[in-house]
Amino acid sequence: MGILKKLFGVKVNRPVKLSTVDYNQYFENDNVEGTPVELFKLGDLNLPTGQIIACDPLVCLHDAMPFTRAVKGGVYPVTACIAKTEDAGDRYALIKLEFSPERAIAWEMALVDGQDAGILVDDQFFGFGVDAGLGCFCDVQSQKYYNEWADELRTQDQYEDIVYNDFIAPGFKKNSKDPGNADEIGDWLNFNIPTHPDLNIIMFSSGYGDGSYPGYWGVTANGDICSLVIDFQVIGYDF
Repeated sequence: MGILKKLFGVKVNRPVKLSTVDYNQYFENDNVEGTPVELFKLGDLNLPTGQIIACDPLVCLHDAMPFTRAVKGGVYPVTACIAKTEDAGDRYALIKLEFSPERAIAWEMALVDGQDAGILVDDQFFGFGVDAGLGCFCDVQSQKYYNEWADELRTQDQYEDIVYNDFIAPGFKKNSKDPGNADEIGDWLNFNIPTHPDLNIIMFSSGYGDGSYPGYWGVTANGDICSLVIDFQVIGYDF
């Protein structure tokens, strides 16, 4: 656990767990472990408070908690690393939220309140659950206004699925490679909250679908956070 102390020469007063994977490889190469990859920018995420939520936007956004660590408020790019798999086509393998151009030398597991990295052993991890095949990044302020907008919309229209059917699904469809193909539903959406259009939620396909997926803070040689990645366990995992 106290690996960061050895790396950076500073005292760490919390248990940490580092990934054994160097996620830089996903963004610095065109092939990872024999699988071709390509990068695709999903948009810029507005983080007014710097408190970040990662969750399934269709199932968990109402109650999701932010990570315990926060970043300086600002607008930051979100990039997908897409694996060109031989058997399953294009899959979103990794999503990166980048706070600075500095290079990470370690990847610290991102936690929410109540999670203790000290109890994890071997390849265990804490992650967020996916039940609708999607993940997202957003700020806690965006979560608040999105939930207020969605709740009010459902109350007015008495139509439980109005948010997905009238807003989310058409947005994904618009971003699909072939919107004219009825079987192509799209893999990403940069959604601006109608009542607060300066705030947004960036949604994306979750690898092979439902499961539990970890987040990791990219940490520089100075101990600063430079990025946050979600690993959808597409490359290098056996299922």
